[in-house]
Amino acid sequence: MLAVVKPSPLRLWGFLLTVVGGALIAFGSIGNWAAISLGNSVENAVPTKGIDVWQGITTLILGVLIVIGILALRFVRPERRNAIAVAIVVAGSIAVALGVWALLALDSVVHDVGVDELARVYGRQEVLKTMSEQGVAVKAQTGLWMTVAGGVLATVGGFVDLAWVRHKRDAGDAIDPDTLTASAAETSSDAEDGAPDI
Repeated sequence: MLAVVKPSPLRLWGFLLTVVGGALIAFGSIGNWAAISLGNSVENAVPTKGIDVWQGITTLILGVLIVIGILALRFVRPERRNAIAVAIVVAGSIAVALGVWALLALDSVVHDVGVDELARVYGRQEVLKTMSEQGVAVKAQTGLWMTVAGGVLATVGGFVDLAWVRHKRDAGDAIDPDTLTASAAETSSDAEDGAPDI
């Protein structure tokens, strides 16, 4: 039977920040990134989800990979942990960059998709007529802010993961014993306890 070992602070915070960050990126990406409307009318606003544009599809994939990466970090061979932690930092940073880009250039990022959706809802002729008179308004929505915030958290979590990898490398199984090592040690101990005395 394996004993429950309390995780070290670095491992705990790295795990929490990375998982929450990756989840926020993914859920933000499938949420609404923008609302596009004819003129300044709030009533006719049509949402555009992150996954409606390639930037959102990319951040969704990054969010899923980050969550998988933090889970894998615990079970891979020790010499591969550093590469995974670096990959988490890179993925989080790219998610932040894509999210900030979408915020700063929101109109151009969602314009075509949003106008197509407006045309589907209100009719292309009506949309083109109103656009020529009043233009369109684009406003950022919660999903996009979630994606950016998740990218920041995941990036910070990745740096904490890197610190944990280095600390773990120096301390060995003195902190956060490896699952396979702990299991083997427990099995060996049980076998010795059950061996007949000679």
